[in-house]
Amino acid sequence: MGWTYPSGATRKSLIEERTKAWERESNGCTIKSTCLAHCFRGGRFSGVLWAVWERIIEQDGQTTEPAQRWITCDLIRCYSGEWGYKDMSEACGPYYFSCPLKYLDLVPMERYGGNAEWREQVRKHHERQKAKRRQKRSQLAS
Repeated sequence: MGWTYPSGATRKSLIEERTKAWERESNGCTIKSTCLAHCFRGGRFSGVLWAVWERIIEQDGQTTEPAQRWITCDLIRCYSGEWGYKDMSEACGPYYFSCPLKYLDLVPMERYGGNAEWREQVRKHHERQKAKRRQKRSQLAS
């Protein structure tokens, strides 16, 4: 899994492209994938694009199997003036934990599966961030 650098992409256009809904026909079925939520966490030249996706498969207008949902983690960076991405999913166990907690709720493990160890690290990350904010507020109040 390497980096992809679409020609002429800006950070904004890259995020738009990476979160755009799509559909295709395959074996008489229509496969529809929709981005339910996304956010970019990072700075001017690099960061992480988090997204929640849902896929529905239909045949003759009827859903043929349960909807699928998953969380994606795209690393985004500008290198030598070109914007690119490296895509991963929760299943890869990315070493990035700033995924919004509400995204975990949008993709419950019981229904859609997922990576329990990675989700625990996400929760711990948010607990550490919350503790840092509390500590900073208490220092400012002193």
